[in-house]
Amino acid sequence: MSKDTNNDGYVGKSVRTLEGKAPIAGKAKYTNDFYFPGQLHAHIVRSPHACADIKNIDKSGAEKVSGVVLVMTGAEAAEHIDPIPHYIDPSVFGGKSATVRCIALDQVWCFGQPVAVVVAEDKRIARYAASKIIVDYNVKTPVVDTMDALKDDAPIVVPGWDNNLIMQVPFANGDIESAFKSADRVINTEVKVHRFSTQPIETRCYNAVWEHETESVTLYGTVQNPHPLRNVLSNILRMPENKIRIHAPTIGGAFGMKMHGHPEEGLICLMTKVLGKPVKWTESREECLLIGAREQVHDVELAVKKDGSILGLRDHYVANTGAPSSCPGWGMSFLTGLSMPGPYAVRDIDVLLSAVVTNKPGWNASRGYGKEVTALALELSIDNAARQLGIDPIDMRLKNFIKSDQFPYDSPTGLIYDSGDYSGVLQKAVTAIDYPYWKQKQKEGLDDGRYIGIGVGYELTPEGGALPGTLVAGYDSSSVRVGPDGSVRVLTGVTSPGSGNPTGIAQIVADELGVSLDTIEVIQGDTTTCPYGFGNSSGRSTIVGGGSSALAAQDVRAKIIAVAAALMEVDEKTVTMKEGLIKSGSKSVSLQEVCYAVYTRSYDIASIVEPPLESTKTYKPGLIRHTPDENGRINPYPSYSNAAFVAITEVDIETGKVTLLKFSVAHDCGKAINPILVEGQANGAISFGIGGSMSEDITFDENGRQLTKSFMDYVMPRASDFPDIVQDHHDSPNPVNYMGLKGAGEAGVGGSAAAVVNSVNNALSSFGVVISDLPVTAPRVWAAIQAARRAQPQRKVA
Repeated sequence: MSKDTNNDGYVGKSVRTLEGKAPIAGKAKYTNDFYFPGQLHAHIVRSPHACADIKNIDKSGAEKVSGVVLVMTGAEAAEHIDPIPHYIDPSVFGGKSATVRCIALDQVWCFGQPVAVVVAEDKRIARYAASKIIVDYNVKTPVVDTMDALKDDAPIVVPGWDNNLIMQVPFANGDIESAFKSADRVINTEVKVHRFSTQPIETRCYNAVWEHETESVTLYGTVQNPHPLRNVLSNILRMPENKIRIHAPTIGGAFGMKMHGHPEEGLICLMTKVLGKPVKWTESREECLLIGAREQVHDVELAVKKDGSILGLRDHYVANTGAPSSCPGWGMSFLTGLSMPGPYAVRDIDVLLSAVVTNKPGWNASRGYGKEVTALALELSIDNAARQLGIDPIDMRLKNFIKSDQFPYDSPTGLIYDSGDYSGVLQKAVTAIDYPYWKQKQKEGLDDGRYIGIGVGYELTPEGGALPGTLVAGYDSSSVRVGPDGSVRVLTGVTSPGSGNPTGIAQIVADELGVSLDTIEVIQGDTTTCPYGFGNSSGRSTIVGGGSSALAAQDVRAKIIAVAAALMEVDEKTVTMKEGLIKSGSKSVSLQEVCYAVYTRSYDIASIVEPPLESTKTYKPGLIRHTPDENGRINPYPSYSNAAFVAITEVDIETGKVTLLKFSVAHDCGKAINPILVEGQANGAISFGIGGSMSEDITFDENGRQLTKSFMDYVMPRASDFPDIVQDHHDSPNPVNYMGLKGAGEAGVGGSAAAVVNSVNNALSSFGVVISDLPVTAPRVWAAIQAARRAQPQRKVA
């Protein structure tokens, strides 16, 4: 349902992506496509155990293999490199921190942890040689389950810690006891969110090159945040930042997984530094599946009135973040609590996070970054409450939403919501799905023995985060350069994981400058050429990349207009510029003429401006507050996008199979720079939500060994599994951001997943089935139906 929102200029129009042709034609150059003279390949030996001491490593067998150049263990690596700095250090926020190295020294704390690396002339040789390394382990009993990890006698995952808690954080506000005493009912829902991942088409890849002339390292990599990673590598490699260059070429999806902190980043750079030759490592799918996220158990209690009003929320939840990692994944569990109670006007809350380490592989950031689990916990609980109260779940949400005239709204956890019309968004999603039609189909279906469900989900997503004292910054910088021929180059500190943000930025610059879109080139992902920036994460790219590019474009435009006015001998105020044509009344001059004059006549007619036609600007969004309020809380987010989802499913009660029939979404991302790109982002998020809620699952055995090793085990939905997705936009501009922008990259995973689960429960409501343990696979649904049949044997089933 893409439609243009602005008929004048490029902003608001569904322009085809500028960078999209090369990937479609197979011409894009990804990291694995880079190959240099003398190219070597690395293979990493990983622990087959979840918890063990390393007694000895015999690498002699590998060293004898022809074509092997280097074999290195953790102890040897530690002579050259230091531990990996944390992307977000838990100790900064009152938690426990652990020392994380690129290769384990004398202990492994998760399945798949690196214990050695082999570098060879060919990747097959490296893999074969790795099989010749003999590691003598003293295997210990791992702790895999969070409840086991919290027991007093649980094995300690991290040596030196007194327990397995990273931190325990309360998010509390108001008088929770009074709220619960005033309630007509207290409704409890246990929500279990499993471990599932992002799995981009392109796995991680790093190719490090030693530059002999400058004695420096150039890393070509699948990197979301090049400049901050350069700082991390500087610490690991004991090298100044100006001796490290990072180049992030075309990336085939990231979704948080390619944020840094991975051991391979520093390790591959060390290999090229030691050997003086280029070294490449490409992640296998099995290795990619080691990176998990989201595994949480929520015990939600809603204090409600008979009319559905929510008086209070209590949610004590536990997050299994796996083994310590320098990646920012653990922070997802923190954001789950900070984002409570989502879009609902509930002031009295008691939310408690227990973030736990276990001997599973550690988390990394994953699309939604914990806020998707907030949505799942809230939306499943509200549906359960509506079911028990006999209230339409849509009406219950409408009753409890924050009203559109209450913004800016101070949340009970200290966040400041910028704007919104949650009721309007939900009503658009309901209208798009044709709610009355499906209610009628549901009724008719029961007469025919068909079980059709209608489910709703809502998700509020803080985006563009900035954490004090870290390289997670809310601002970013861009340069706009116009050459003597009038061509435009934008260099920006934000990066693209394939989302199309370069096109959105180009649309903004085209309108601000008054030039044709096809004259603009956007450059990203190079620490040497681009201004210092913080890459892509948290739906920030268009907000800060677009905002900073707009400010720089305004500067350059002012120079162009001044010189154009001088050339035409008119007042600057009378000059207009559009599509590269500059006019004042009947007079006109081309953009190329003006630009050439700036560069060639700087001592006469163009002396009124300072050459060249370049400007670098930084954009800092509003609302971010790092000075604590009276309760010691900060607001790290400038933007709160949101979306409503409605899912229609049909459940086969004899097999438990769930079929999606239709899906609708209404999305509020403020001003939509490019509606079709926003829709693409929404479709992607919905795909994550559907896959995570229905089939994707990373599993382990009782010894902590990961059983999920390929797409044969990790069941992602295919295009044919998706129904028609109807979309609508709802524009509630952010009043403090450039053009009213909000993010559009995160809202959707949790809300869509919740809509699917709620739809399944709605389809099976006549059985009394309530599933809140994800994913809703056919065996799980079938088992729930059988349990309901046993509990109510008198029920007649069609």
